[in-house]
Amino acid sequence: MKRLMEIEITEALNRSDLLFIDVRSPDEYTEASIPGAVNIPLFDNQEHHQLGIIYHQLGGYEARQAALVMVAPKLPALVNQITSACGEKKPLLYCRRGGLRSLSLYQILNLSGIHASRLKHGYKAFRSYVNEHLGSYHLKGKLLILHGLTGVGKTAVLEELEHRCIPIIDLEGLAGHRGSVFGGIGFAGQRSQKDFDALLLQQLKKHSNEPYLVVEGEGRRIGNVYLPLFLSEAMEKGHRLLLTASIETRVERIVTTYTPAAMTAEEFGELKGALDSLRRRMGNQKVDLLIDMLEQGEYSAVAKLLCTDYYDLFYSDSRPDCSQFDAVIDASDLESAAQQIIELINLLNLAPTQAAPQQ
Repeated sequence: MKRLMEIEITEALNRSDLLFIDVRSPDEYTEASIPGAVNIPLFDNQEHHQLGIIYHQLGGYEARQAALVMVAPKLPALVNQITSACGEKKPLLYCRRGGLRSLSLYQILNLSGIHASRLKHGYKAFRSYVNEHLGSYHLKGKLLILHGLTGVGKTAVLEELEHRCIPIIDLEGLAGHRGSVFGGIGFAGQRSQKDFDALLLQQLKKHSNEPYLVVEGEGRRIGNVYLPLFLSEAMEKGHRLLLTASIETRVERIVTTYTPAAMTAEEFGELKGALDSLRRRMGNQKVDLLIDMLEQGEYSAVAKLLCTDYYDLFYSDSRPDCSQFDAVIDASDLESAAQQIIELINLLNLAPTQAAPQQ
């Protein structure tokens, strides 16, 4: 009998000829997965739940028999999906712990002449790998941290810097949340702590040899996910840069970010619900006014009142009169702001060579 082909997680992550195939249910995949993995589930959510009930009520043998009945008609389609997804790469299958789901599909693929392999110990091995490496991670480069009031354009400046080959990590993008009461609006959904950790480690390794990194200033928590302690501590010791812009510019950027031209009923409901949650801080009268303006489509008026009566009051640490900063940069023009940051990087002698110009 052919030897079972299992690959350790460390080797798998360093190979470019493999494609991770997550055979767990869609719900399991959505909750947490290996970055870049393709979900081709052996069982859908309802089937997975049903098999769990059978296992707990009747035992393993009955659950396996039921699983066989469910999966048998789907095998040809599953094989085709995997071969189509992989292209020139080789499939590396994984389930929760490297158990029967990945084993059964592995055997079918190899019987079909497709040279597949399995991830040893499944997703659990990857999660252990992430925990171990984040827990002992040492940040070599210096951090430059962008601060600024809401709407000033911190994320947009990060994107502009990235276009100019400056090493950045968009923490809010990784979290799928901007950190405020409106933070989830505009994102497909907030990522789990497991997925955030995995994506963060991936970005840290990508930039591990850089002498510096640019990030946006964050607290320890972004929405429901937490930054590792080493990163929070590094932010406290990094170079603090304050971005500024006029209230008119901030309002325009907030409206662009949070109110798409074709706002769906669901997006409108999210905005209204976020405003309603501010009653304790802003009072019923102001919130009622904000909701009324929102319903009238007066988005700029809503954004301006939120800036003056909420964000600028409760996030006062992003003002030069309240905190110390290494530099204050006018972000009215995003390209100019990015160039000023590049010049500061060179002035601080953080980069070994002049930063690459925008292509």
